[in-house]
Amino acid sequence: QGGEFHGDAPSIGSFKKVVGRPSFWIMAILFSLGISGTMGIFTMLPLYLITDHGIDRNWANTLISISRMSGLVIVFAGGWAVDRYGTRRVLQAVMLLNGGAILGLAYTSGSWLLMFVFVQPTLAVCFFPAGLAALSRVSPPNLRNVAVALVSPIGFLVGAGLVPTAIGISGDLMSFSFGIGVVGALMVLGVFLPAFVKYYDQTPAGKLA
Repeated sequence: QGGEFHGDAPSIGSFKKVVGRPSFWIMAILFSLGISGTMGIFTMLPLYLITDHGIDRNWANTLISISRMSGLVIVFAGGWAVDRYGTRRVLQAVMLLNGGAILGLAYTSGSWLLMFVFVQPTLAVCFFPAGLAALSRVSPPNLRNVAVALVSPIGFLVGAGLVPTAIGISGDLMSFSFGIGVVGALMVLGVFLPAFVKYYDQTPAGKLA
C-alpha cells in the first residue's frame, strides 16, 4: 500500500538511516539468496546438466526454457499467499522448499533430476512477491525507495554474480553439484532469517509494528 507523498531523495543521510538497521541487512541476505535461487542457478544449470549428467545441449536448453514458463502464473499465487498467510511465513516456506529443491538438483539424477528442473524455478519465483513486500516495510515509508535501491544491486551482485562464479569454480575444482548443493544448503539455513526482520506499519508516520 502506497501513500500520497514523495520518497526521500538518495543521499548520504538517507543511506545511513536505511543501512543502520539490522533488518535491512537481513533483507539484503535474503535477496542475495533469493536471486541465487533464480538467476544464480539458471545461469549455471545448462552447463551442469551437460557436464555432470551428459544431457544433450539442445535438450538441456529446451528443458530449462520450458521449466521457466510456470513462473508467469505462479508469481501471482505467491502474491496471493502473502496476503493470505503473511510475509514471514511465505518467506520461510519459500526458503525451505526452494532450498530443498536446489539440493534435489544437486544430488539426484534421471527422472528425479528432471522433476526438480521443473519444480525448483516454480518455487524460486515465489520469493519475490514476499521479498518485495517485506523490503517495503523494513524502512519508514519515506525511505522505502532508498531501501529498494540499495538492496537490489547487493542481491544481484551476490546472487547473479558471485554465486554463479563460485559454482563455476566448484565445477573446475570438484563438481558443479557441490557448488549447487552449497547454495541449496545456505537457502535452507536462511529459513530462520525472516523471523528477525522488524517491520514498520503502513501509516504515514511509519512506526515500528
